[in-house]
Amino acid sequence: MPTGGWIIDTPGVRSFGLGHVNPDNILRGFPDLAAVAETCPRGCTHLADAPDCALDEAVERGEVDPARVDSLRRLLGSLRG
Repeated sequence: MPTGGWIIDTPGVRSFGLGHVNPDNILRGFPDLAAVAETCPRGCTHLADAPDCALDEAVERGEVDPARVDSLRRLLGSLRG
């Protein structure tokens, strides 16, 4: 089922910002992490400095791939500006 998206293939464009993207939509792109993040405290940013983030706990327990969490955090961090 198509859910929308963007294709970026424009010669000469050197960067593309994600400022218009809702962080929840980015998290949906990581369904394995989204399930874990449901147990995070309300308002959790899921970034490395977020207190009590369930993603950190899941990495420590070996339940999720740390590289996946890093990828998510890079995208979410780019929204902070």
